[in-house]
Amino acid sequence: MKGLETGKDKIQKICDILKKETLEPAKQEAREVVENAHMQASEIVAGAKREAEARLAAADREIEEKQKVFQSSMHLACRQGIELLKQKIENELFNRELTSILDKEMSNPQVIANLLSSFMKSMESKGIEEDFEAVIPKNVSPRTINSMLSTHILERLRGHTVVVGDFHGGVQIRLTGRQITIDISDQVVRELISQYIRRDFRDLIFNV
Repeated sequence: MKGLETGKDKIQKICDILKKETLEPAKQEAREVVENAHMQASEIVAGAKREAEARLAAADREIEEKQKVFQSSMHLACRQGIELLKQKIENELFNRELTSILDKEMSNPQVIANLLSSFMKSMESKGIEEDFEAVIPKNVSPRTINSMLSTHILERLRGHTVVVGDFHGGVQIRLTGRQITIDISDQVVRELISQYIRRDFRDLIFNV
């Protein structure tokens, strides 16, 4: 009986030795493997998180840059649109109205006759005595203008009459001896007036 127990003890010792030398190292190795796996998993998760944050930051920067470009484009488009609108308003209101006024006033026979009379007085005040040619708008009758001019002016006119030109208002005066043309036609007067009052018109309309 004692010998049998001794055998069991020996077997137990052998099992303990096998457990200690094989199972325990295997468990320890398994624990280390699990711990390493946890560490690697944490590093992978942290790396993925850092990469996601970096990509998100890059996406935010790209969106911000695109927003800046979009806003700049919108501001430029708005400025161009406003300027185009100003030009359209200016053309529709200012230029059309000015043209209408000048066409009406400068095609008036009395205005044309007054211009010729003023020119004649200015010539005489400067001691200039030479014949000249007076060109009137194409829609005004020479006979009507001639009837409004003094005999003195008609005598100085080439052919003793005004002639018809190719414009709508005003008058052109040509000094025959000097090859000089004094242009007081509607187009020239319109450009001259525009230079002086266009800025006032812009300030009045667009700076309210």
